[in-house]
Amino acid sequence: MNQVMESVLTVCVALVAAELLRRFCPEDQMVRFVSGLVALGLLLSLVGAATGLELDLPLSAAQGQRQQEELSSYLEEQYQQAAQQDGEAYVQSLLAAAGLQAKEIQVSTDRNQDGSIVLTEVAAVFTYPVEGERASALLRNALGEGVRVMVETGG
Repeated sequence: MNQVMESVLTVCVALVAAELLRRFCPEDQMVRFVSGLVALGLLLSLVGAATGLELDLPLSAAQGQRQQEELSSYLEEQYQQAAQQDGEAYVQSLLAAAGLQAKEIQVSTDRNQDGSIVLTEVAAVFTYPVEGERASALLRNALGEGVRVMVETGG
């Protein structure tokens, strides 16, 4: 009975992990590969529980550590990219609320000491100097002194 409960717990944890990966990462080859590995692990676990076999997968500690680092690095990149896209959308909505439309918006983000992602720099390009001045004042007031605002104009 204890082995069945362990198998059920393993299945639940794997399903939660797969769902979290799916929600936080866009659909691409890496996510499909990880999902396939999770599904394979689930099947092996269920077959092992049903037959009463002990499964020892030959995975060295170094190989497991390397794969963990690769996955962590990939997830960090995806998280950083999503934060930048959210920052660009936020700046665009601020400008749209004031009736301004930038030709190009770029944001830079960084991590705080507590690990949270913060907006550090905003760069925007406008067609007319008047729009640039209005946008610069708006962004400086809305984003605060901690965010460097650069506005350029050009036809």
